[in-house]
Amino acid sequence: MYNVSVGNTGLKNSPNQHSSGSVVLGASILALALFTLFLSLNIGAVSGASDSSGYMNHARLLAAGHIHVQPRIIPGLPQSSAPPFLYVPLGFKPALDGNGMVPTYPAGLPLLIVLFEAIVGWNHAADIMMVFHSLAGLIVTYALGRMLGLSQIWALFGTAIVAASPLYLFMSLQAMSDVPSLFWTTAAVLAALKCRKSPPFALVAGCAMALDVLLRPTNIFALVPVCVALGVAPKRWILFMLGGIPGVIFFACHTIAAYGRLFTTGYGDNPDFATSYVPETLLHYAIWIPILFTPIAVLCLALPFNRTDEARTRWILGSWIASFAAFYAFYKCTHETWWYLRFLLPAIPAIVVGSLLVCRNVVSFVVRRFSLIPFKGGAVLALALVAINSFWWTQKLHALDIGRDELKYGTVAEWMTKNLPPSAVCLSAQMSGSIFYFTSFTLIRCESVRPDSVEAIDTAIRASKRPLYAILYPFEIMDWNVLGKVMPGNWHKVGSVDDVTIWKRDY
Repeated sequence: MYNVSVGNTGLKNSPNQHSSGSVVLGASILALALFTLFLSLNIGAVSGASDSSGYMNHARLLAAGHIHVQPRIIPGLPQSSAPPFLYVPLGFKPALDGNGMVPTYPAGLPLLIVLFEAIVGWNHAADIMMVFHSLAGLIVTYALGRMLGLSQIWALFGTAIVAASPLYLFMSLQAMSDVPSLFWTTAAVLAALKCRKSPPFALVAGCAMALDVLLRPTNIFALVPVCVALGVAPKRWILFMLGGIPGVIFFACHTIAAYGRLFTTGYGDNPDFATSYVPETLLHYAIWIPILFTPIAVLCLALPFNRTDEARTRWILGSWIASFAAFYAFYKCTHETWWYLRFLLPAIPAIVVGSLLVCRNVVSFVVRRFSLIPFKGGAVLALALVAINSFWWTQKLHALDIGRDELKYGTVAEWMTKNLPPSAVCLSAQMSGSIFYFTSFTLIRCESVRPDSVEAIDTAIRASKRPLYAILYPFEIMDWNVLGKVMPGNWHKVGSVDDVTIWKRDY
C-alpha cells in the first residue's frame, strides 16, 4: 500500500514534518472542541418522541432495578378491562405475563444513560452521553482510516465527511442508539484488528460487540467484519468470547424477564421485512448516501476491484458495508425518508474509509501517470467543499431543529405540571412517553380508544370525578380527529406550547 498526502516531501522526521504534524494536531483538537460546543448548543437528548422517551423511561426503570412497571389507571377501569394499550405510553408494551408493562426498546442505550446518570445526574446524562459518543464516533472513524492505510490527511478528511453529515448531526442531537452503534461497531472492528498484534484486545472486541448488540440486536451483523478481522487464531477467539459473555448473560436475563423467552425482542416476532422493499431501498441508497456523505461515498462500490490494498482490508470493509446495507434493504422503513438511513450509520465508517482508499489510489495513479505535482491546497479545497455540502443540506433538511423539537416535550410537560390538577387524566399519543417520564398524570393513548370503549372510559372518569384533558399535536387533531371522532364531546382549548395544544372536556 502507499499513501498520497498533500505536500509529502518524502523526508522522515524533518523539522517541516514535525511542524506540520503539530499544526494538524492542534487544528484537530480545536475542531473537536468547536464540534463539542456546537453539539452542546443544539442538543436535546431528553424524553421526547417514541424512541427517545422509550429509552429514557427504560433507563429510569433499570436505575431503579426494575423491568416491569405498573400503568397509571383510572379507578374503576383496570388494565384487564381496558383496550390493551389504553394506559401504555409510547416505548412500552403490555407484559406477556400480565404484570404491568415492559419497555419496547433494547437495553443498551438505557444502560449507557444510567452510567452517565451516576456521574452527572438525570438532567444532563443523555446529553453528555450523546455528545461523548458523537465525538468518539469521529475518533474511531479516524483510527479506522489510519489502521487500514490512509495517511493522516486522508483519515482526517474522512472524519470531516462524517462529522459534517446532516444525518450524523441529526442523530447526534437526540437520545437515539444510532450514533452509539456507529462507535461500538467500529470499536469492535478496531479491537479485533488490533488483537492480531496484541491478543488481549480480543477481550475488548468481545465487550464492544456485546454492548453493540445490546444497543440494537441487528448490530449482530457487525460480527461479520469482526470475524474477518479476528482471523482463525483460537486464542483470539477464546478471548473474544470471554469478553462477550457478560453482555450475553445480561441480554438473556433481561429478555426473559421482560418478554418471557430468550429468542425475541420488544419489537415482536413479526418484523416488517419483504423483498418488495428492495428496489425502492436501493434507489434510496443511490440518491441519499451521496447527499449525506458526499458523492465520494459511491466509490466504495469499487472496493472489490481496488487491488492496491490488502485483501483482508477489502474483505473487512466490503463485508461490513454489505451486511448492513443488504439487511436493511428488506426493511419497510428504510426507503421512506432520508433520516431512516440512520440504520446504516454503524457501517458509515466503512463506507467512508473504503471510498477514500479507492479515491486515494485513483489520485495516486493520476498523479504518477501524468507526472503531476500534487496540489498543496487540495486538502483545504476538499474540506471547503464538504463544509459547503453540509451547510446546504443541513439547512435544507432542517437537521439541527431536532434538538429543539425534542426539548419541546419537556416544556409541554412542565406547562402541564403547573396548570393541570394532579388528578387530571391526559389523552395523548405523541406526548404519552414524555408525559409518563416527566409527570405523574394518568394517561390514555388516544389511538387505543376503541368506539366500544368510549362509554366505559367516560363512566370511569365521571365516577372518579377526574377532569379529562387532551394534549395534542396538530396531526392528532386534523388527521386523527381525536376531539371529534376518537373521544367526542364538548372540548375547549385551555392552553398551548408552540404547536401543541391542550384541551379540556366538559362533563
